[in-house]
Amino acid sequence: MAILYFSDQANDLLDELEETPSRHDLLGRINSTLDMLEADPLDARCRRRRFQNIGCWGIAVIHHEGDWLILWEERDEACAEVDVRAITRDP
Repeated sequence: MAILYFSDQANDLLDELEETPSRHDLLGRINSTLDMLEADPLDARCRRRRFQNIGCWGIAVIHHEGDWLILWEERDEACAEVDVRAITRDP
């Protein structure tokens, strides 16, 4: 189990989704993905996409509004602590 630390951008987006009832489905999908990351950042599903240029991993969140991406990086080798750098639309 890892401790997740959220950037201001990630926190702001989660707050915005929480305040918008029509987007609760998207929020649920993002939260489920964050739960997976928290449970085991070493899980292959959390490490399918690596962005060498910015030094982080990306997890896709598929949604009918469009795909989203959770960008994260480990704080230590054991992945006991993880920084969620951004939650953004997948370009």
